[in-house]
Formats: sequence, C-alpha cells, structure tokens
Amino acid sequence: MTRRRPLRGFTLIEVLIATTIACAIFAGVLAMYAQVSGTFRVNERLARLQEQGRFALAMMEPDVELAGYYGFTNTAAAVRFVHGASPASTLATAAQMRQFPVRVADPLPPPLAVLANSAHACGINFAIDVAVPVQGSNNTFALGRGATCGAYQAHAQVGADTLTLRRVETEASSAEAGRIQLYASRLAAGANQLMFVDGQAPGTVDDDHHVHNFIVRTYYVARDSVDQNKFPALRVKTLTRSGRGAAFVDDEVMPGVEDLQVQFGIDADGVGRATRYVNPDFADAQRLQIFAVRVWLRIRADVPEVGLDDGVTYRYADVAYTPVGAERSFRRVLMSRTITLRNARVR
Repeated sequence: MTRRRPLRGFTLIEVLIATTIACAIFAGVLAMYAQVSGTFRVNERLARLQEQGRFALAMMEPDVELAGYYGFTNTAAAVRFVHGASPASTLATAAQMRQFPVRVADPLPPPLAVLANSAHACGINFAIDVAVPVQGSNNTFALGRGATCGAYQAHAQVGADTLTLRRVETEASSAEAGRIQLYASRLAAGANQLMFVDGQAPGTVDDDHHVHNFIVRTYYVARDSVDQNKFPALRVKTLTRSGRGAAFVDDEVMPGVEDLQVQFGIDADGVGRATRYVNPDFADAQRLQIFAVRVWLRIRADVPEVGLDDGVTYRYADVAYTPVGAERSFRRVLMSRTITLRNARVR
C-alpha cells in the first residue's frame, strides 16, 4: 500500500514575503500610473493652450497677409471716395481720408460727412484710411484720433498692443447701402479705385469691374472674457454695416490670451523686404513701407494648477514678463508667427 505524503500549505513567513512583494509591485504600478497620468494631464493642458494660440493666429493671418489689398491694386493713392453713381463725384482722395495729420500738433482732420457717426467711433476717418493698411499701438489700447469706442467692458489689458489691418474682401459682392465698399477696376488699377457707401456702384459691374466690401479689423486684448471677469481674451473690432450705416462691432476671438505684441518688418536697407523689426510706436512706422508683421500671443490657462510654480521670465518683443504671486500657479504658452504681406509695394 502506497503511503501518501501529507499536504503542505504556505508557511506564514512565505505568505508575508509574497504579500510584501505584491504590495511593492502594486505600489510601483500606482506610482508609474500617477506619473504617466500627471504627464498626460500636463501635455493635454499644453496642447489645449497651443491649440487656442494656433486658432487665434489663424484668424489673424489672412488679414495680415492681405493688408493693403484694394481689388486690382495695392496702391492707396489710386483710391478716392465718391458719392452717387457718378465716378466723377469725388468727395475725398486717399490723402484727404487720412486720420493722422502731418504733425501731431495739427487739429483733427475733417470727418468725411457722408459716413455715419458710428463709422468714426474708433477715430475720425479711421475706417477709411487706406493709406495705412497696417497700424498698431505699442503697449496700450489706442486707435484713431478722436476715438470714442473703447475696449470690452471698458477695460483693455494693461501693456498689450493693438493691431489694425485694412483691405477689401477677396470675393466680389453686391452694392449695399450703408456698407463701405470699393469699386475696383482692372482697366484703371493704378488710378481709379472708387470707395462708396451709398449702395450705388459708380460704374458697370462685370468681369473687369468688381464691388468688394471694405474690411477694417483691430485686434486687441481685453481684461475680461465674456464668461469670466479678469480672465483676459483676444478680441477684434470689425467694420460692418448696421441700421445706422457703417459701424464697428466688437467680438471675442479667444479667451485666455493675456498679451498681444506686434512688431512691423520694415525695409531699412532698401532691398525690397523686411530687414528690421520695430515696435508700432516707431517714429516712422506709419510712413515706411511695412513688409511683414511679427505677432506674439501669451496664453494662460483658466484655472490654477496644483504644484505648479512658474517662475519663468517670458522675453519677447519689448516685454520681459515674470509671473508673481498667485499667477505663478497658471500654466502659460508663448506663441509667435511672422507673416509676410502679399501686397507690400516694392519701391
């Protein structure tokens, strides 16, 4: 008869050793999961901020690229304002539509009376200054002379720039009373581009003569976003048509943009391209030909991040920004893009 061996289980020591090993492995897995999860959350927040920046830059880029596009010409001197269906009824030339006088001490220019007061809200003749396709203000909210339109909630973000761009739409439109439009002629591109606002095209509309809506957009940063006070946002003032005629509307582009900085690329060496970048308040920025615009956006998360202590100094344009206090708990990204003007005139 075969004798069976008695069954043996694990000893207490073996159970304790196995439990200790299992706990160690489990703790390691948890630590790895927490690390991976934390890295994923950080990457997700960064990706979200970068996506916001890409969207905002994509909104601005076409306006910069096409600034100075006036139908069949990029020559501002070819544009004049007319009234009625007659192309001979000149109310103002491009030089007379300027919002800035030759000297700062000179009085305000006379507003073009055919435009409603709402068209002058952001500055006398600000809406029709075709001679300045690119305009900006450095570290302050400033539009045209005599402006009464303010920032959203009457609070512009302290230290942010503004960027104004003027052009016409690339697609032709129908004549519409109350909207500032341009009658562009292919056959007289250098001398006979007619701006009007009464809905009466000053000539035949055909393959060589188009009507285009005139576009003016000013980008700036407001202290408050639509959904959250003291959470900044990139906004844009856009020339459009209202019941009172041409007017500016103010829309939010992207919340979280806490700074906008711009510099203009000018031809300082006479080579027909941007060779030097200057701030918008550069003495000759409005007189010199601008070939490119460099844009920076600093974007901030909407909620603080536990454990984050952002002491980085962000250096760009003429800014050196270091978060202090509670601001160090918010994640940020800085994005920039240099955009070349397609319609810059090589002299």
